[in-house]
Amino acid sequence: MPTRALRVGVLLGGNLVEERVFREGAPITFGQSLRCSISVPGDGIPHEHVLFAREEGRFILRAAPKMTGKLAQRGEINAELVGDVAIDKGARGKLTIGDATLLFQEMAAPPRAPKPLLPASVRGTLGDRIDRRLAAIIGASVIAHLAIAGYAWWNDVESGSMLETPVAQQYRQEVMEVSFPDDPTTPTPSVSTGPGAAAPATPVQTAKPIVRPTRVTPNNPTSTAATEDDAMKFASILAGTEVGRNGANDLSKRQPGADLGTQIAAVGDRQVVVGNNDSGFRQGPRDGIGTDSKQITNDPNQVATQAPKNPEREPGGRIQIKPLPPQGPGTTLTVQMVLDKIKGVYMTGLQRCYKKGLLDDSKLSGKIAMSFTVTERGSLDDASASGVSSEVDACIETLMSGWRFGIPRDKDGDPTEQPFKLVLALQPS
Repeated sequence: MPTRALRVGVLLGGNLVEERVFREGAPITFGQSLRCSISVPGDGIPHEHVLFAREEGRFILRAAPKMTGKLAQRGEINAELVGDVAIDKGARGKLTIGDATLLFQEMAAPPRAPKPLLPASVRGTLGDRIDRRLAAIIGASVIAHLAIAGYAWWNDVESGSMLETPVAQQYRQEVMEVSFPDDPTTPTPSVSTGPGAAAPATPVQTAKPIVRPTRVTPNNPTSTAATEDDAMKFASILAGTEVGRNGANDLSKRQPGADLGTQIAAVGDRQVVVGNNDSGFRQGPRDGIGTDSKQITNDPNQVATQAPKNPEREPGGRIQIKPLPPQGPGTTLTVQMVLDKIKGVYMTGLQRCYKKGLLDDSKLSGKIAMSFTVTERGSLDDASASGVSSEVDACIETLMSGWRFGIPRDKDGDPTEQPFKLVLALQPS
């Protein structure tokens, strides 16, 4: 029985875009999925639908929803394609859905095209495909390697393994003969059995305990010495007079951990004896009381008031930073970042320079123009400060030589230089 096949053609916009011949085998699917036997994109086309099935050697048409068409077989034309429709031999039809049109025809399967082969005169033999020169070189190389391997195999000398150590040649076993003297027999004293005589007690020697020395390793933790920078930081925190964001940094004048109320109560409850019971330490009743020319108060309830002495007040002042517009193209290092670094880290040094100037002139005030350039490494170049006094300006310039900021980078991310200009407003407090 000859094999039957189904030829299907796909038309889009009146143009034939695909034509295939399906032999016996799996069902023929139709839809937009790439896994379908006939994949056609378009509106109204289902995702995947079995259009032609195989049952008992015949093709069965199963029209998809919204699909119209005609089927011509046995001299009749059927326009109602509902349910499963068997396709007879030689039948042909037309199906339309959306923008796609399918033309199909049942026919005898055409013979398979044989695999194209070159003529024997062109193909040649296996010997014609081998390069004689290359074959000779490979053969000579194989023979030489086999000869070397055979010679090494037949002339191999058995020897010990290199991993084995000749112990007998490196070490010599020494035998020492030790002879112990015979134990001397201790004569047993005669025991007198006379009246009034007691048997002597045999002395028993107690073994001395063996005490083995133990070695105790003291636990000496490695002490890390503080660097000079750490020492300067601690000294600044403990003995500094600047007022930071956490309060004053000078040392407390009272005992550590003590409370002022507790100290006053301890002094009030303590009894102090002055002098002795005889005549005390004075020659007269009122000698040595008071050192000033004011009148001595005899009434113990009366309190003499004295204006406290004004202690010397350390000069202080306020510093305000006013930035100027940056020069050149913008970088990742902004003016606000520079101001934050100066206020948070370097403001203490600026206050110290200003206080040096206030020691000479307590009313020193004004503005200092600062300019510097942040280099590609974050250090400062061309740093200058001027405007108030030579001493304060020189002190600030010295401080600026040690300032460090973030590395400025351009739009491409490469390190670059960025100049800045600031104005310091100094005002004594």
